Amino acid sequence: MSTSTKRTVGARARLFDRLGRYFIALGGLGVIAAVLGIFLFIAREALPLAQGATLTAGSHLGLPSGALATAMDPYGEVVLVADAGGVEFRRLGDGQSLGRTRPAALDSVSVAAAVLAPEDGVLGLVLADGRIVPGKFAFDVRFDGTQRQIAPRLSFEDPLWVGEGPLHAALVRHDGEARLSAAALGAAGQILVVRREQREGLLGPGPVAEDHWTLTLPALEGQPSAVLLDRVGRQLLVGTDRGEIGEWALGDVGDEPVWKSSFRATDQAVTALGYVLGENSVAIGDAAGQVLVCFKAGQGAQRGFKIAHHLEAHAHAVRAFVHSARDRQLLSVDAGGEVALHHVTTGKTYLRRQLDPAGVAALYFAPKADGFLVLGQSQGLQHFALDNPHPDVTWQTLFGKVWYEGYDAPAYVWQSTGGSDDFEPKFSLVPLIFGTVKGTFYALLFALPLAVLAALYTAEFASPGLRKVVKPAVEMMASLPSVILGFLAGLWLAPLLEKGLDGVFFFLLLLPLVVLAAAWVKGRLPAARLRWLGPRAELALLTGLVVAAGFLAFGLVGPWVERLLFGGDLRQWLGTVTRYEQRNSLVVGFAMGFAIVPLIFTICEDALSAVPAHLRAGSLALGATPWQTAVKVILPMALPGIFSATMIGFGRAVGETMVVLMATGNTPITDWSLFNGLRAISANIAVELPEAPHASSLYRVLFLSGLLLFGLTFLINTVAELVRQRLRDKDSRL
Repeated sequence: MSTSTKRTVGARARLFDRLGRYFIALGGLGVIAAVLGIFLFIAREALPLAQGATLTAGSHLGLPSGALATAMDPYGEVVLVADAGGVEFRRLGDGQSLGRTRPAALDSVSVAAAVLAPEDGVLGLVLADGRIVPGKFAFDVRFDGTQRQIAPRLSFEDPLWVGEGPLHAALVRHDGEARLSAAALGAAGQILVVRREQREGLLGPGPVAEDHWTLTLPALEGQPSAVLLDRVGRQLLVGTDRGEIGEWALGDVGDEPVWKSSFRATDQAVTALGYVLGENSVAIGDAAGQVLVCFKAGQGAQRGFKIAHHLEAHAHAVRAFVHSARDRQLLSVDAGGEVALHHVTTGKTYLRRQLDPAGVAALYFAPKADGFLVLGQSQGLQHFALDNPHPDVTWQTLFGKVWYEGYDAPAYVWQSTGGSDDFEPKFSLVPLIFGTVKGTFYALLFALPLAVLAALYTAEFASPGLRKVVKPAVEMMASLPSVILGFLAGLWLAPLLEKGLDGVFFFLLLLPLVVLAAAWVKGRLPAARLRWLGPRAELALLTGLVVAAGFLAFGLVGPWVERLLFGGDLRQWLGTVTRYEQRNSLVVGFAMGFAIVPLIFTICEDALSAVPAHLRAGSLALGATPWQTAVKVILPMALPGIFSATMIGFGRAVGETMVVLMATGNTPITDWSLFNGLRAISANIAVELPEAPHASSLYRVLFLSGLLLFGLTFLINTVAELVRQRLRDKDSRL
């Protein structure tokens, strides 16, 4: 070859080498960029969870003094204002009047107060003579082409006579069908309850039934100071000036009220009572400004109201509560005109604002929870726009114990959906993290010893011909789709393990004993009698021992012990000790362990085979046995590779989705029991994300859990690589 040809070939080789380096570097940078991009996308979707609440002042209407109550349509365009002269609708933007309604009952007596039940669409005008004029209001939405128009409606019913003289702390409720209820405190402190129900006749509306009750507090020290009535008119709560809360069950119209129970909520006078969304939790305000939340908890005779949350207190006595119709946000106002925004589940107070030093006459939470109205004594009607997209998510709800409505104590709970709009979301990530760790632990407990010992046998003791068969066969196991493994685990393996549970445990106990016994016998036999025991015969013998151990466990020892100790049914006995689920951690350990065995086996076998042959030969030449050589020489030298295999298997188990999705029952509990299920982060994302509304709290929390999973695997892999490098550097110095 001529010199010029050599130069040309050399230049071409250098060019290809340079291009190869560029392409490899570009590919590596592309991988890094892709991983970083995924991380940034997940972080961007989860970041809004950290956003707090913002309040923006909107429209302001100067109203004549004497306004008593207010309401607003869902789009924030039209407001209702009740005053001594009746009810008027106005545009919020320019204050233009859309009409005034004055019931006939106002012609002879003045209006002393107005009460509102926004969730019922009910307005009550409290008259000075002890009557309440109930009305139903609504905001109809119409579209003229693309132009939206709000058409308010208001209709009044016949007045309810509640009691003689002025009424205090009055309220009116409607169940949405035929029952109208009202409660108030009389001038002498008596508790007045009125209920009206339109009965159904044979061919149409029947007679109107009406109840009137005057109640007194039995066995309580204080005098009534606040009342609360639920929507269907079946529960009446009364607060006293000694901090006590009493409860009556009202039953149906015509039934006598039944005194239920009482409890002391505070040492101060109860000044305000209010329901939270769903009317299971009750907000309590007292004269010292405390804001407490209680609900019924406990079992049987121990069931009763428990104070579950102490929200941030006011500086003055609490006057009223208004709850959101969409979530568990709660507005409270005190005697000094300060309004605070709380979230009941999280116990967090998002906003505090002094709005009218002269006092607040009425509050109204917007139907979409995107703002509220404040009717001040001196500053008229103010509208505030509220932006608080994820009030139900805090660090406490994600990683701490929370006392949820109806629970006996604070707990870690994941429950993202419920059967009604009143549902209280539970977004604790602790059960998911716990389930991920639990499933990974049991999978590695099964897979790690099996894979490492199998790799050690294949690399050090199996014949070359057997190694050529075993290693490809195990590697082919890795090609099985995880959905097939999950399907088999959930529908075939789980019922099989439940039926033969006794045999499974005794098999795991008898197998090592049988193998060790066979090894002990082999060690006692003369070498001349073992010449026929080659690698193939040894493998066949081990297979026979496994079959024999299985026969003993499932056919003899297991059933005998089950009859002797567990009454013939181990499954039933376990039910008395712990909860047993068919799809449990034992099934996950076998199924997910089977999925990661090929991965760990392959890397471990390669690491063991890569140990220099002169080390093995030197050990054997010095008189060490093959087993001593494998354990004392080969295994320590291959430890970096084995550690890498373990960490890669750990990462595969942490990120496994289909096996844990199909074989665990997806139970989000924090229990190490082998017989209970679990819910892993990956499986939870697969189940919940398709149903999560875009940009909702659930949607964001799922991305946050994905970010945690991403960070966990990244951290584990980084630490594993550092440890592996240190082990390799240590071995290189030997």
